[in-house]
Order: sequence, then C-alpha cells, then structure tokens
Amino acid sequence: MPEDERARARRVLTFALDVAMQMFRQGIETAVVVRTVRRLASAGGIEDPRISVAVRAIHVQYCPSDGGEPVVLLGSIEANDTRDIGRMGDLETLAVRAGTGEISPEEAERSVEELSAAGPTWPWYVSLLGGCLLAAMICLQANGTVLAALAAAALFVLANRVGWALGLIGIAEFFQVAAKAGTVLVAAIALLSLGLLDGHEAASLSAANLVLLLPILSLVSLVEDAVGDFHLMAAARMVTVLLLTGAILSGVMVVVSVANGLDILGEAGRVQLAALPLALVPVTALVGSLGNAILMGTPARWWPLACGAGVATSLVNWVGHSALGLATPLAIFLATTVLGILAGTAARTLRVPTAVVTIPGLTGAVLPGPAMYLSLSQVFAQVPGSWTAVAEAIVSTAAIGVGVVLGLQLAALRRTESRAPELN
Repeated sequence: MPEDERARARRVLTFALDVAMQMFRQGIETAVVVRTVRRLASAGGIEDPRISVAVRAIHVQYCPSDGGEPVVLLGSIEANDTRDIGRMGDLETLAVRAGTGEISPEEAERSVEELSAAGPTWPWYVSLLGGCLLAAMICLQANGTVLAALAAAALFVLANRVGWALGLIGIAEFFQVAAKAGTVLVAAIALLSLGLLDGHEAASLSAANLVLLLPILSLVSLVEDAVGDFHLMAAARMVTVLLLTGAILSGVMVVVSVANGLDILGEAGRVQLAALPLALVPVTALVGSLGNAILMGTPARWWPLACGAGVATSLVNWVGHSALGLATPLAIFLATTVLGILAGTAARTLRVPTAVVTIPGLTGAVLPGPAMYLSLSQVFAQVPGSWTAVAEAIVSTAAIGVGVVLGLQLAALRRTESRAPELN
C-alpha cells in the first residue's frame, strides 16, 4: 500500500473510531456503533474493516487487498448508565451525514471535536428537576400519597447530592450507590419514626428512590448486546449490573442491621400497595416519562414523543396485567415489546435515536419499583415466601430488556419486509 493511501486509511479509521468511542460514552447500543464505523469507513473508501468489541475496548483493523501492512487501531470505551439523549441524537445525525457524504471529512472531524467538548444538553439543576418528577410519579404509581410523592422528590435530591459529594472526593461508584441506598432508607425510617409518614407512604417513597438506583439501562443494553452476539460486551455489562445491584443491597443491609430493633422495615414490609386507578395510569406515566426525558438530556423538541411512549407503554402494561390477567413479568414483557416496536418505527420515520422512545417509556411506565422494594423488605423482615417475590421482581426487571430488544427486532423485520421486492 502506498504511504499516502495508508495515511488516508488511518485518518478515516481514526475518525470512525473517535465517533464510536463518543457513541459508547452516550450509551448507544453496540450494534449501532459497529454499523456506524462500517458506514464511515465505507464513505472514506475503506471497505470491509474488521471490527471487534471487547470488554472495554474497540479494535479496528483494515487489511489492504494488495497484501500490504494492515492498519490497526485500538480505542478504549465506556459503557454505563450516564446517558445524554440529546448528544446521542447529535452523534447519530453526524454519523449519517458523514457516511452519506453530505458533509466533508474535515467538517465531520470538527463537529466531533465540538461535540466532545460540549457540555450536557441541560444544566445539572434542570436534570435534577426531571429526576424529582420521575421519583414523584413512581411513588404515585406505587399508590403513594401526594405527601409521599413530594417527600420522594426531596429524597431524590438528597440521595443525588450524597452521591455527587462522594464522587468529588474520588469514592468509587459502588460505594456511592450503597451510600445513596442507605440514605434513602435512613430518611424513610426517620420520617416513619417521627410520625410524619405512615408505613404505606414510607414504602412507596422508598420504592421510588431505590428502583431509580437500579442499573436498568445497563440491563437493557446487556440484553441488546447478548442478542446481537456481542458477548464480551454483554458480560462486562453483567458485571456492572451485579455490582451496582449488590451496592444497593449492601447499603440497605447496613441500615437494616443498625435499625434491626425498630421493626420499621417489618411494618413497611407488611404494607400492601394497591394498583393505581386506571384514570391515573397515563397521567403518572406521562409526567414520569417527561421527568426522565429531562433527566436524560432529551431536547425539548422530542418531549412529546417521550411522553407518548410512556403513556402507550403504561396502557399496554395495564391491559396485560388487569384486563388479560397476565403475570407481572409477562405484562411488562408485552408492554416493552410494543415500546420497542414504537421506538424502531420512530427511528425509521422520524430519524430520532431509539433511546428517545425506549428510555423515557420504560422508566415512566414499567419500572418494577414497588415489587422490588416490597420483596426485599419482606426478606429483611423474614416474611415466609419472600424470596419467591424477589425472584419475580428480578424476572420482571429482566423482562424489560428482553421485550425492548424483541420489539426493536420486530420493527427492523417489518422494515426489511417492506423493502423486499415482490415476486411475480
């Protein structure tokens, strides 16, 4: 390979690798990142690059047809729950424009540098407000009172700031999450022991805040990667899911051991959280989805889409659970499958990232917060049969990722069928 051609190939692949690492940092699924690298390489005249995604690295290799020395690049990646949907959209749009030749390579490189240096879509306090809305709505979905919902929003701020302060001094994420979980439970116990909330209200606000600590987004990405044959990446996400879930349990268990003689967890564990009335199901889902959209940095132009996803998912979940009598995991699986179909359709027709629909839709409508909290509190209170409830809550959480992935694949299948030529 001539030296000038080799330099051009290295520049094209370096740009594609830079875009890939930016996309990984925003939580875009691995299959989309790999397709983007191939598209950008092809636009630069590099056909059939070899791409391998390992645990925390992406390896790109181009072997020229003349048998010359291959061009090999390696980049480190991040995969976590820190997502900015606005940045996702900017990166995907840039990749499409660069891949189709709409903008020059020089313009594309400048745009990637600008996106890398840009701050989040919304200031931290606006995102925090979105999280407060989401926590309050999940509390209401757990049949909490208005007072409990307000307390849940305030508790979300408190736990968030605790994690932020620990992060400033270099404390690892595991201990940050454990401290957040402990803070949630300590605050709930304090409000309950002071008589400001009853056991029902304490359970609902604890459920809302503890479920928001679960690595739901990593779980969804885990399933996407596993189904898409990116097994090493799926294994890495599995470690993240287990680690952060263990951190929540550790934080809760520390508080439980200290407050063991108060029987407050036992009281909360005996609370029965009734289902939300149908009239309030779409309302809480709409506001919760809006809150999560803001929390995840969704631009305002996409808020109606995010809210619509939450309402649709909540209604399908209600129909599956209440009208069809399905078990909770099956109802969630049905709802998130529909959500995945809607996300795939929106991505194709409206040119938006699938995360605009999936993330607000699932967090605003089907997070198994009450079931997860109550099952764990029953374990700590040594209620018979509590581990069965824990298992069902875990299966319900896993059903979210499976349903979303199936829905996305069904949407892609419909697209493929619509493009197939008719047989005479």
